[in-house]
Amino acid sequence: MISKKESHGRIGEAAVAAKCWMHGIRAWDTGGLRRNFAGSDLLIDTPSLHRKLLVQVKTGYITTPGHVYLTQCTGERDMTDDKFDADFVVFVNLDPRVAAAHEHDGSLDFSHLSFYVVPRDAANRIFKREVKKGYERPLRNGGQRKLTYMAVSVPTSEMDQYRDAWHILKNTPNNAVTDA
Repeated sequence: MISKKESHGRIGEAAVAAKCWMHGIRAWDTGGLRRNFAGSDLLIDTPSLHRKLLVQVKTGYITTPGHVYLTQCTGERDMTDDKFDADFVVFVNLDPRVAAAHEHDGSLDFSHLSFYVVPRDAANRIFKREVKKGYERPLRNGGQRKLTYMAVSVPTSEMDQYRDAWHILKNTPNNAVTDA
């Protein structure tokens, strides 16, 4: 049986690639070549044969209603250093009840996925801000919170402009480009 931890990430990547094609965006899965493409999961064609947009996909689910799951924190450097290197980050949130219960039986489908298409600079700014908020939130025992493996989320209202914002990928192929 495939582990859900592994499959959710791959499902998110495949779903984003499919959504791109559905919106007329030529997207290609890097298929294991990630080390060569700055942490990206997908490459997006641009009018230039020598340039591609890089897209990182982060998939997960949050149990706090009214929030969007971003990703896990790796430590204190996430408050100062950029987390995302690709030109865009697509946060894929799975419906928590279905994500936890599905048995790779086809019960998880597009209706259980939410997509947030975010430019790199905005994704890094939002992520750092939420990590800092989490770090500054006091523990009940008065100790200092550890950031390693902390799930980072943001209120849905702060991500509304990015929900299903495929037009950002489609309409900005000449802006944030990276040499491929």
